[in-house]
Amino acid sequence: MNKIQPLKCFNLSGWTQVLLSGPDCKSFLQSFCTNEISKLCSGDVCEAFVPDIKGRILAHVIVLASDDSLRLISGPGAGEVLVPHLTKYLLGLNAEVNDATATSRLLVVVGENGLQAIDEESDLDTNRWTTLTSSDDQENSAQVASLDVLAEPSIWIAGGVEQVEEIESRLQARGVSEGADEEFERLRITAGFPLVGRDLSDANIAQEAARTDRAISFTKGCYLGQEPITRLDAMGHTNKELRGLLIENEDTPVDSAVLAEEKEVGRISSVASLGDGRSVALALIRTKFAAPGTQLAVTTKDGTFPAKVYWPNLEQS
Repeated sequence: MNKIQPLKCFNLSGWTQVLLSGPDCKSFLQSFCTNEISKLCSGDVCEAFVPDIKGRILAHVIVLASDDSLRLISGPGAGEVLVPHLTKYLLGLNAEVNDATATSRLLVVVGENGLQAIDEESDLDTNRWTTLTSSDDQENSAQVASLDVLAEPSIWIAGGVEQVEEIESRLQARGVSEGADEEFERLRITAGFPLVGRDLSDANIAQEAARTDRAISFTKGCYLGQEPITRLDAMGHTNKELRGLLIENEDTPVDSAVLAEEKEVGRISSVASLGDGRSVALALIRTKFAAPGTQLAVTTKDGTFPAKVYWPNLEQS
């Protein structure tokens, strides 16, 4: 067949994969995350935060739902917090929590027609997943999800090493090239997809991630941390929120100060070069200066450079 280009395949096997299994796994996670889990059907996907009792962010997860199991995908190192946090509440429930990171792989294919590069006959709606391998064992199967969390269309392939490597070989045979880490960072940052431990932490309440419409339900039942999250929603605004910045400087270091009216209003947590003399970054910005189009500045050792809040769409900047 003809080569499928310009698709790129990114290896994210350092990211976390946690498996929840058993008849009670959905009702269990429902009680410990911000989104509606109990109504998910097999093949559904959702985003959620796992907060502590104060509504502060412990983890940000993508949930792939099966009938009696859930796969949680999160950034590197998330299992060190997520697994102990969930496990301590399992007493008396018919559910298990297992960190599958070491025995799993994660690939992301970015670009148009990524699914067809894996299987020409397949079709998949956005924010749905399917299985394209023969294994009935979720831990060792490969779940293939179409997600809208990056700046371009993306297919996420998560599961057992053997099955994911089989798909990776298929992609290589069809001319899909390997993407560099810095390319994925640019896509992630441009889309405003945060990493807990870098862009967010347990110092931030869930709404500060600015993913409320995607990851927080205000109509679901009770869950750990719900009261402060709901109270903040009733108050109407946060003091700061994560935002994307377009900076007129290509070499912008992490932790550079963001200025408004010559006063610091945030610090850069993630940054990537756009290759055209500019860079794109994420920063928690004081809400007063966080509206899209707001003109700011970023100061580095080389000087002070204009910056603009582009959230949520870089193409509008």
